[in-house]
Amino acid sequence: MGNSSDLERASSATSPIGDEKMSKTPPGDSHAPYLDPSIMEEDYEGKPTEHELKTLRRVPGKLPIVAYLICVVEFCERASYYGVQPLISNYVNRPLPDGGNGYGAPPQGTQQTAGALGLGTVTANAVTQSFSLLAYALPMLFGWMADAKTGRFSLICYGVLVFGVAHVLMVAAGAKDLLAAGTAKVPYFLSVYILSIGAAMFKPNVSPLLLDQMTTTVPTVITLDSGERVIQDPESTTERVMLWFYLLINIGGFMGVATSYSEKYVGWWLAFLIPLLLYLPLPLLLWFLYKRLILHPPGGSDLGNVFKVLGICLRRGGVTRIGRHGFWDLAKPSHIAASGLSIKTDWNDEFVDDVRRTFQATGIFCFFPIQYINDNGLGSAASFLSTMLTTNGVPNDVINNFNSLSIIAMAPVLNYGLYPLLRKLNIHYGPVARITTGLAMSSIGGAGYAVLNYYAYQQSPCGEYGSSDCTIGTGVAPISIWWMAIPFAIGGISELFVNVPAYGIAYSRAPVNMRGLVSAINLFNTAIAYAIGLACSSVVTDPYLTWDFGGPAIAGGILTIVFYFTFRHIDAEEFALSNNKDYHLKMEGTVNVVGENELNKSENRPAPIAENEQMMISQKQ
Repeated sequence: MGNSSDLERASSATSPIGDEKMSKTPPGDSHAPYLDPSIMEEDYEGKPTEHELKTLRRVPGKLPIVAYLICVVEFCERASYYGVQPLISNYVNRPLPDGGNGYGAPPQGTQQTAGALGLGTVTANAVTQSFSLLAYALPMLFGWMADAKTGRFSLICYGVLVFGVAHVLMVAAGAKDLLAAGTAKVPYFLSVYILSIGAAMFKPNVSPLLLDQMTTTVPTVITLDSGERVIQDPESTTERVMLWFYLLINIGGFMGVATSYSEKYVGWWLAFLIPLLLYLPLPLLLWFLYKRLILHPPGGSDLGNVFKVLGICLRRGGVTRIGRHGFWDLAKPSHIAASGLSIKTDWNDEFVDDVRRTFQATGIFCFFPIQYINDNGLGSAASFLSTMLTTNGVPNDVINNFNSLSIIAMAPVLNYGLYPLLRKLNIHYGPVARITTGLAMSSIGGAGYAVLNYYAYQQSPCGEYGSSDCTIGTGVAPISIWWMAIPFAIGGISELFVNVPAYGIAYSRAPVNMRGLVSAINLFNTAIAYAIGLACSSVVTDPYLTWDFGGPAIAGGILTIVFYFTFRHIDAEEFALSNNKDYHLKMEGTVNVVGENELNKSENRPAPIAENEQMMISQKQ
């Protein structure tokens, strides 16, 4: 295991902090100093004064090599995942093209789409949505398992093993003989759902493992070569590494371009082989990293107690008391004892308050499902729309890469252009205002899909059944598929306005011991978006596609207004808090990682393994 020189300088303690409650810290493990007030209040070499905290510029520390390698691990996993995910719809929906090469590729010079199983839009939507639902619902289970049972690195290795099985089965599903005989569905469906399980094992553990490697653990005043005195800041260091992490996630997302062209011009065997090749470095990278990583042992998880607290509150108060004064008090040990009940509790009163504060801080996440639906279309509707448009040799499923491209292009524009300009002009553009902008943009993007689909129906030779394997004439409407780049790009940019400040609000206000719960609530809301898409499978098909886009766009517009008037008070509170010495982040760019401040303090502490569970900066993670 690696060691932190800053940690050793700040404190030699390896036991729980002095006022720590409900300690789950294993022997020999320790808390991150920037989340430990007892260490932050001690004197150490280079400690900034209050005046320096307010006046000196903050800079990131040097990133360890293992941090970059973990980012490469994430790239390999996301590249292999996103090399497969966009292809599911075509493989399941469309039949083998007439006159094709037998491997699923259509004849060149036609407007046909690659296909394999020919099971139709309803089945294709159900498969794609259930695949993503599992990938976003199961991480709650596997995150708990890593914290309480296996540790993060072990579960990542198990996930990589599962991934490998899935990719091998998927390559087999591209075999010509299986496609011709109609028996490719068995290995393919097995591979799809095994892949979703592997992704769920990987997803909640990589970014926390990355954050565990940060060796800049306390703010320290240093002098640059230029002579400028600055604060080398742990939060700025963490932001820097997460920027790299997020960048490689989105670059990995572009692997869908290579696999989409492969399915279009070569066949499924190559489209599935590329993700397998991208996966292959993972076992070697993990083997190389193992003895070079800072690894926390399993120390237990508070997630189980959170569910118990919810259960007691619902059992004693009923659904009708949700949101009312005193609802959360029903699970406090003092209240239970005063009521003469003999309910066993493994928590204290402060823990219940922590749970309450977390649900209050994450209320903004309730608006995420509609944003995500408008971002990508209800279910697989956007994929089905793309099959109705003129491609002229462009794979229909390559166009969704404009979502990732827009994020990569616009993040620096916002980071180094718009936000600094607004600050220079003394215009306060708070997090709620930014989220409102993002929600409005996603609704506009949804409306853009609806308009495109309306005209596609109008001009398709098959009318309102244009996405149902139309064989009349060219089979497509004379509308270029490149028009879809506009709503895809708008949706991607909306993520930057929505996700970054939303997570900043949640992590700066939810108690520091509840970061795993914040991640779980966010994952749950993303899973809800896929559950809605799955439930709507019977109507995500012709002739309803226009309303599949238009309905969520209207709902998104209404909810944007509701959101702003519900949460606008946070902007004023955030502006006041941002003037304090312990809350300097501006919640912009790609991600913000916050330490402990006056809003998220808690006397309770999770095990050290659970301290860095700041994940899901994007649904793509």
